[in-house]
Amino acid sequence: MTEQHALIEAAIHRYLLLFEFENTSSTLRDIAMALDDLVRVYFDTPDVEPDTIDGPAAPQFDEAGFGQNAARFFERDDVIWLIDPEGGPDQKAMCTFATSELAEIAADLNKVLWLFENGSAADAIWEFRFGYQAHWGEHLHRVRHYLHGLSAW
Repeated sequence: MTEQHALIEAAIHRYLLLFEFENTSSTLRDIAMALDDLVRVYFDTPDVEPDTIDGPAAPQFDEAGFGQNAARFFERDDVIWLIDPEGGPDQKAMCTFATSELAEIAADLNKVLWLFENGSAADAIWEFRFGYQAHWGEHLHRVRHYLHGLSAW
């Protein structure tokens, strides 16, 4: 296991541990710190090429379960309103839920862990970096902004 592999796995495990049913002592501040750590690890991870184009397919992970476990962190509706900064003045506002955002991140990060265990380290690192750029990073920054508004520090 390389140092970068270990750093990625540690950051992912810190994040996922927050949503374990038995973990009742974590706070919104802990979520914010775990999200910040994932961003830091992403930026400290050099780009790699995957070993395979169509590597092993990870199983689907239970986003609903992560969302249900994340709901305990919020005392009120966790609606995040979305406006596209390039959408123009006539666009309609859309919304998502902080619990859904957190769950999507968890599902994507589980795929990275699965690739570390069942694929190659290069494939897992590539998935971690690509996922941040194309999917879970967007969810992360959305929910991180929301947590900042809730004074999660």
